[in-house]
Amino acid sequence: MKYRVVGWTDYDGDDAPDSGSPIGFAERHAIVDDIKKNGYLFTGWDHEERWGCTPVLNDGKKRCFSQRGFGGVMAEAHGETEPYAYARYTFMESITERILPKAEYDPRHFTPETELAEHLSLAVDGETMRSARGQNPILLPDDPALRYLDAGDTLTLSHNGDALTVLVTDVDRRLAKKEDGVPTPITLFVTYGEERA
Repeated sequence: MKYRVVGWTDYDGDDAPDSGSPIGFAERHAIVDDIKKNGYLFTGWDHEERWGCTPVLNDGKKRCFSQRGFGGVMAEAHGETEPYAYARYTFMESITERILPKAEYDPRHFTPETELAEHLSLAVDGETMRSARGQNPILLPDDPALRYLDAGDTLTLSHNGDALTVLVTDVDRRLAKKEDGVPTPITLFVTYGEERA
C-alpha cells in the first residue's frame, strides 16, 4: 500500500477518524519511516496524552496504539529490536529530551482508498517459486521490496521467465520458528485470494 504519514494529531481528538482496525505492518512501516526521517523522539505516554503525537496517514485516518505498542514503534525507528526495547520508549519519564512533531496535517494530502493499492514485484529462487505455486499462504523472506505489502495489493513473483501474480488478502510477518533458541529470520506469510493473469 502507498501509505505515508501526512501529519500528526491528538489521540482523543475527533478531527481525524481512527482507522478502527488492527494496525498492519505496511501502516506501521510508514510511521517508523516518518519517525526516522524527521528524528522524532517521544514515548508511548506522549502518543496517548500529549497533543500532536498521533500519526495521520494519507488515507485520512489516524493510527492509535497502546503506550507499549507505540513504544515498540519508536524503538524500531531508533534501531532497537531486542524483545523488550519498547520499555525504554513507553513511559512518561523514559525520555527526558523529546523531539516532537508539529500537531498539524493537510487533508489535501489524503489519497482515495482506491488509489492506495499498488503492484509489487519480487524475483525469487526456483524453490520459492515452486513452493508458491503449490501453497497458500506463500512463504517469502522479509525483503525490503515488500516493506509496504498489504492486503489489496497485487504481488508478482518471478524466476527465470516464470511469473506468478496474485491479489494479496493478508500479510503476516513473523518468526517462522526457533531453532536451538535462536530465532529464524522474519518470514512473510502472504495469503492470496486469486491469481491474476
